[in-house]
Formats: sequence, C-alpha cells, structure tokens
Amino acid sequence: MVDNIFKNTLNTRAILPDSIRFVRSDVPVNITEQEVEWLIAHDITTVIDLRTAEERCNKECPLAGNPHFRYYCMPVTGGSVVPKTVDEVSKSYINMVDEQMHKIIDTIWTSETNVLYFCNAGKDRTGVVTAILLCKAGMNLEYIIEDYMKSKLNLRDVLESYARRFPDVNIDIITPHERYITELFEWYTNS
Repeated sequence: MVDNIFKNTLNTRAILPDSIRFVRSDVPVNITEQEVEWLIAHDITTVIDLRTAEERCNKECPLAGNPHFRYYCMPVTGGSVVPKTVDEVSKSYINMVDEQMHKIIDTIWTSETNVLYFCNAGKDRTGVVTAILLCKAGMNLEYIIEDYMKSKLNLRDVLESYARRFPDVNIDIITPHERYITELFEWYTNS
C-alpha cells in the first residue's frame, strides 16, 4: 500500500506534499480509538461523507456520532452508479461536477480545520474531489495522476476480488486508469 495513514483502511492519505490539510480515504468503518485521537490531535475534525444515505446505512462511519467532529453528509451526484463501459468512466467523473460538487469543494476548501473526506473505496467520487482540490491548489496534471494512481495500487486486491465475485463487471471500469483522471482534468481546466 502507498501512504496509508490508518491500519484498517486501504486508501487513506494526505493529498498535498508535507501537509495534512486534506486527507482522502475509503470509508473508515473500523477506525481505532488511537486513530480517532490522532485525527483530533492533528485538527482533522471536519469530515465529509460523499456517500448516499443508503450507503451510509450499509456501512456506518463511527465518526458520524462523535462530538469532536463536524460531520457533513454531502453525497456526490451520480457517484454511486458504476459506469457500464470503459468509455463512460471519464464521462461519469465529468457528470459529478455540478452544483453539489461545487458545494463540496467549497466546504472542504473553506473549512477552519483540516478535512477528512471519503466515499466507499475512496477512488472515484473521492478521486474527483481530490483532482479538483489539487487543481485549486495549483498542482499539475502529473501530480494529480500520481495521486489518483495510488488508489489503483492500494485497492488492487479488493478490486480483483470484487471482479472475481462479479464476473460480469469489467475490471477496467472499476480500476483507476490514467485516462480517466486525465480526461476529467482536461475537461475541468478547459470549462
């Protein structure tokens, strides 16, 4: 795994070099008390849950009820739908960038504390949010791709296992590829 902060998540990492201002993750359902204390000690007390209400019910995050955290439920539009083809992946990312996404980015960007944000796996919805935050922070496409591709390494075993259990799912649709984030970046920076 690359840069994973928590022992019971697969994809938790700071997105900026030498800063914990923004921390992306897969849903931290098994976060330990020591990890919660670490978040509090590092002022990572704003939490943005990018999942739908149904997803939150299926995988509850223990930070939601913790009074030390300001917990926002801000589902990404269309984020819980798996694209049907490889060509639809980038389009699905682009379609996530709407008024709701602008609210999410604004909430994260203007937070008075450091921010932890996540969806289920921390790769698609979280990847789109991360790419936009990194654009706002002035990071170049190479850096954005490098961050995005860490999810491929971190989640490889889980994604391969999922594809074996559901053979109708194209592994390339659910696996991060440079093309997906590059096409989002090109669209976002030209719109």
